[in-house]
Amino acid sequence: MIEKNTVKYSILIPTYNKSKYLEFTLKSVLENDYKNFELLISDDHSTDNTKEVLNSINDSRVKILKPPIKLTQTKNYEFMLNYASGEWITILGDDDGVLPNFFEKLDNYLIQFDNSIEAIHTKPAFYYWDGVEDLYGDRVCDYQNFYEKPKIKNSTISLLLSLTGISVRTELPMIYTSGLIKRSLMMKIKKKSNNFFFHSVIPDYYSMISILYETKKYLQINEPLFWVGASKLSTGRGTNIYKDPSPKDIRSNDYDFINLNLELSGKISEKLHQVGLSPIYFFECIIKHPYINQKWKSNIIKYLVYAGSLIQFYKIKIYYSYRSKIDLNFTNFNSIIYSELRRNNLSKLFFIFPLIIIFIAYNIKKLFLFCYRIKKFLIKRLYKKNYILVSKNRKKFNNIMDCNSFIKKNFTD
Repeated sequence: MIEKNTVKYSILIPTYNKSKYLEFTLKSVLENDYKNFELLISDDHSTDNTKEVLNSINDSRVKILKPPIKLTQTKNYEFMLNYASGEWITILGDDDGVLPNFFEKLDNYLIQFDNSIEAIHTKPAFYYWDGVEDLYGDRVCDYQNFYEKPKIKNSTISLLLSLTGISVRTELPMIYTSGLIKRSLMMKIKKKSNNFFFHSVIPDYYSMISILYETKKYLQINEPLFWVGASKLSTGRGTNIYKDPSPKDIRSNDYDFINLNLELSGKISEKLHQVGLSPIYFFECIIKHPYINQKWKSNIIKYLVYAGSLIQFYKIKIYYSYRSKIDLNFTNFNSIIYSELRRNNLSKLFFIFPLIIIFIAYNIKKLFLFCYRIKKFLIKRLYKKNYILVSKNRKKFNNIMDCNSFIKKNFTD
């Protein structure tokens, strides 16, 4: 483990068989003239032409790593953290990217808040690679910047709201695309967690839980700095995260970066876990967290989690049924939820109250988002200080670098 900070930012890119996207991810980072960062790339034994893509790089800011054995996504993340020396760290997906002037903009925000924060969440921009039309339609890119001021958010409130499904993945700090954390925070979490940062098969969600629990506040930047890419090879599209290619007889002392305690806890139905509901993901991460306060595992929290999951499932089935990871109807899902209530000795009658509370909260948020859209509409009409790139033109925006070129040309002050 590196103990001395040598650069300001560490960008970590774990990759496996995504060379067609990876080359643009790398370009988005390396086309920055900024010097005070390192780019670490871990090739997890790819079988495509990833090696050729990496061999073509000639940049002193780049370090290429290779794990000694084939790893899961989470284990590759853990492996990479051991080599990061930057004051600030993020893990960048190999179909994601960063926007122009990424490092300079971060520097400007940190001048204002650096002494008081350890975690950052940024508003994401989205890029949809060819082949994901079944989930996202024909939209290609979505970048919207209304020059809203950054905000300091309360970590405990965000943690509670995440367990109800009211706060979702794209709104919370993590050590993954759209978020950064201080290396000192990462080290503190590892020290308290048997020297492992990750303790769940879903590392982005686990990082959100561990960061929110360990901090009092975080910085929310309301300007897109990252491209969140969606591709047909994205891990989140299916249930491959539950498969572990590592040798079954491997021991943790064989490789000190391997945490053997990553499997599902067994305290939540595996089928319920595989539906893809954020409250379940978050609560599973809480169950696996090695030192979190027991109040976050209490019956009150369980009521909120199952109520939030039920409401989120109904919302997905009604409005976004094509995004369901496994096929369940309302009856089957209700049966699973009630089974979970029985297993935890929770009252079906009392369950009605958190359902009502969260339903009201969901609708308050829905009203807030409606008002926010009106505000954005007025800003677009009344002020010139807004930059928007939302397009279905794949020929013009065939990759994230095409989008970056457009933004640099048209959205630079």
